[in-house]
Amino acid sequence: MHVVTRSTLVAIALAALPAGAAMAQTSTTVGPYVPPGTGMSSGVPWTTVDLGTCSMATGTATVNGSYAGCNNEGVGSPLVAVSAFGQVWAAGAGPYDPSQAEAFIEPIALTSTTVSPTVGKTLTGFTAPRAGVVGGSYMWLAGSTAQGSNGVIKAMAVGVDSTGTVRKRYAASSGAVGAGGLSIAYGTSKVWVGDALGRVYALSPSSGKLLMTIKTASPHGLAVSGSTLWVTNPSARTVKVFNTSSGAQRTSITVTGAPNAVVVTGGSVWVFTQKYLYRYSPSSLKQTGRYAAPPSGSGWLGAAAGPGGIWASNYVAQIVRFNTSTLTFDVNATWSNSNIAGPLASAGGSLWVPNTGSSPSPVGHSVTRFTPVS
Repeated sequence: MHVVTRSTLVAIALAALPAGAAMAQTSTTVGPYVPPGTGMSSGVPWTTVDLGTCSMATGTATVNGSYAGCNNEGVGSPLVAVSAFGQVWAAGAGPYDPSQAEAFIEPIALTSTTVSPTVGKTLTGFTAPRAGVVGGSYMWLAGSTAQGSNGVIKAMAVGVDSTGTVRKRYAASSGAVGAGGLSIAYGTSKVWVGDALGRVYALSPSSGKLLMTIKTASPHGLAVSGSTLWVTNPSARTVKVFNTSSGAQRTSITVTGAPNAVVVTGGSVWVFTQKYLYRYSPSSLKQTGRYAAPPSGSGWLGAAAGPGGIWASNYVAQIVRFNTSTLTFDVNATWSNSNIAGPLASAGGSLWVPNTGSSPSPVGHSVTRFTPVS
C-alpha cells in the first residue's frame, strides 16, 4: 500500500465529449490550490477534498458544497467511497505495516458550503478496503486481515455504524499470500463478500456470522438482483449467476473483454468490460442490450448508479457516464495523472470518486465530487 507524499499539485483537466456532452473543459493551474478563472460556468462543478492536508480545490468559480476532512500523517490513499448514514465516507489504508492492519474512514458532508475539518477514525485489525456497501444497520467494508509472519492474509469484512465504530467483524478461515477481500454486495438479507481465493461468503448483516460459501474464481464484482447473485470474473471473461438461497449456479455468461464492475439499477443488471456495457434481465438472465463503451485499456473497474445514469472509473484517471435515458455515453472526463479506480459513491445529486493513486498530494489523498449539469 502506498503512502502519499506531500508534493506539488499536478495539473487537473476535465475533457468532455464534443457533442451533447454534459461536461465542459475545466482546469486548474499547477501549484497551490487556486480556483479557476472566469468563463467556466458551463462546466460540471467538481471539488477535490484533500483528506491529508484539510485543503481543497474546485473546478468552477463556485465551491460545490465542499467539505474538507483531516486524517493523521501517514495514512494511505482513499480506496473506496460509500454513501451511508446521510454522508459519504472515504475508506483507505492506514500507515503501511503488514503485521498491524489498519484502515481509516472519513466522513464527508454532502451539502456543507464551508470547510470544517474533522478527524477520521482508524479501524484496527483491518486493512486494504476494496469495496463498501450498506446493509442492515451497518456500512460494510471488504478488505484484509493483518499479514502473518508467513505472508498469509485472509479476507475480512467489517460492519461499521454511523459513528464510524466497527460493530461486526468476519475473517475467512483460510488465507494465502496476496489473498484478501475483493468485492462486496448486499441483498436478500445477506452481505456478500468475494475474496482472492475464489470464494464468495454470505454473511448475516445482524450478527456478521457466515451463512454460506460459494466457490467461484476471481469474484471481482458482485451485485444482487432479486434472488440472483451476479459475479464477474475478468480472467475468464465470464459473468456467473447464482441462486441467493441455495448458492447453486444458474448460468455462466461469456462476454467480450474483461468484466469487472457490475451494477443493478432501473430493473436491469449492467456489466462493464473494456469494450462494452452489457445489459441483462434479472428474471430471464438474458442479454437485453450491448453498448460500445469508450476505450479503457485497464477496463472499467469501479461503477455506480448516479445522477443521470451509470458512472464508471478506470486506472487512468478517467470517468464516463452512460445516460440511461438516451442509452448513450455522454460524459467522458479525465483529470490529473492519478490512478482513481475505486468503488464510486452517489449521493446528494453528485458522484464521489476516491483518488486512489500515489500521485502528488492532493490527487493521491483525496475524494473528488462531480455534479453534472444535466
